[in-house]
Amino acid sequence: MFDIPFNIKKIAYSLIMSRKITTVISFKIESTFEEWVKIFDSKEADLRHSEFDIKPLFRGFSKDDPKKVICIHQAPEGNIQKFVQANSEWIKSHKVDFSSMEESSWI
Repeated sequence: MFDIPFNIKKIAYSLIMSRKITTVISFKIESTFEEWVKIFDSKEADLRHSEFDIKPLFRGFSKDDPKKVICIHQAPEGNIQKFVQANSEWIKSHKVDFSSMEESSWI
């Protein structure tokens, strides 16, 4: 067996730690989608996302239930959860029903 040089181990560790996770979150809103999406697409939301290195990929609503929203993001592992914790009051103020929130993560 051969020994892997330290610099290769360091690069491999960096790649694993910086891996982007695609997160799918669905939830209910108490407003219209049009009202909610104005906030989601705002400069303030862009700034809040960028603080956690979050890249929004898609947002939309269910064709069967316009109050059910889906958001797909890419971010370093754990950053979506950190974002939600840090911004929970701001998110709730935009009529997001936290009790309906469902999340799944994809590599």
